[in-house]
Amino acid sequence: MMVPDVSLRAPIAVPVEIRADARRIFRLAWNVGEDGLRLAGDLPFEPGRPIEARFQLPDGEALALRASVASDGGDDDDDRERPRELAFLDPPADARIALRRYVQVRLELPA
Repeated sequence: MMVPDVSLRAPIAVPVEIRADARRIFRLAWNVGEDGLRLAGDLPFEPGRPIEARFQLPDGEALALRASVASDGGDDDDDRERPRELAFLDPPADARIALRRYVQVRLELPA
């Protein structure tokens, strides 16, 4: 399956459990799409770090997806720019469908 070069994202405000090694942290999701999600708070992990993200879409579908911490492209001299992005790593087809459906409904896009 081809991965889209550009993925639309829709606003969302759900808690995300992030697991890396023996650590668990929780952050609030800011937006989500088929490619990943942006968090409302900084992450204490370096870019490229593999993690597992667990969250529930507003329609009730629970997802547990492999992802990596992605750099948000901020200025290295700006202390406020710390990783807040998660890039999903080869999500299963059913997860992609659920995420696409959420974005379409939330952004009121035609099916």
